[in-house]
Amino acid sequence: MLPLALLLPALTLATPAPSFASDTSTDMDAVIRGGTPCASHAVLFARGTFDSGNLGVWVGPFLKDSVLSALAGDVHVQGVNAGDYAANLADYVKEGGSESCADACARTVDAYVEKCPGANVFVSGWSQGALCAHKCVNRISPNAATQLKGLATFGDENALMDEPELVPSGLPFKAYCNEDNTSPDLLCTQSALSGVDLPSSIAAWKAEVYDNLALLKDVATNPAQLKAAAALPVSILSGFFGVSRYFLLDVATGNVRRWLVLPPHFVYGNNGMADQAAKWMASLV
Repeated sequence: MLPLALLLPALTLATPAPSFASDTSTDMDAVIRGGTPCASHAVLFARGTFDSGNLGVWVGPFLKDSVLSALAGDVHVQGVNAGDYAANLADYVKEGGSESCADACARTVDAYVEKCPGANVFVSGWSQGALCAHKCVNRISPNAATQLKGLATFGDENALMDEPELVPSGLPFKAYCNEDNTSPDLLCTQSALSGVDLPSSIAAWKAEVYDNLALLKDVATNPAQLKAAAALPVSILSGFFGVSRYFLLDVATGNVRRWLVLPPHFVYGNNGMADQAAKWMASLV
């Protein structure tokens, strides 16, 4: 089993808990529909697998609050709409990140730029949403690409996918990864993985990943995250049964790391990295 130190990151709340009243924010859509004026900046965010609403609870609301502060409120922030992006495990495994999410993301960026030809646009995502964001920036129109100012990802598994996406030439890119020496995010870390037992069977995956998701409550820092932490083990187990053959294929090919969704993967809003990303975006405009 994975060492317990890998599973329990020592957290301090680096940013205030956000208001979750904006979870289903549609700021960019309101502009696209007409009647809402453009902002100077826009950020489109893709949530992670099984995260709720448009922005989710783990990273998106923190990023939104930090972006509003960093850009003095002159910004629209929206999550990829849940109707376009189910954020399920099947799309993560079978598609290397949701294709429908990437298409919806690109459509939204294109439409916003058409309405707001002077706006600076950023694309961001966490977990499967990071994969969506990588695909999205490669699908937006050439016209919209001239206003795309940066790509910021959290817990980015792109390097673990069968066909990693390339970042467009010249596009500023920041990948935020929890590289904590004792509790790194195994989906993105560049740190040494010595001492980590990679699962070689479904039973080993359950013992090393599923059973340890009960510890996610120790990572949660607000009621919305606590609710999500309680629901996640059921969601991931039910989703896993539909894609278990893909897990076994990854065991055979040595690509099982992309299944190691552990508590250190959920800290990017709480540990201040979302705030760092917002300040990075502000520095580019």
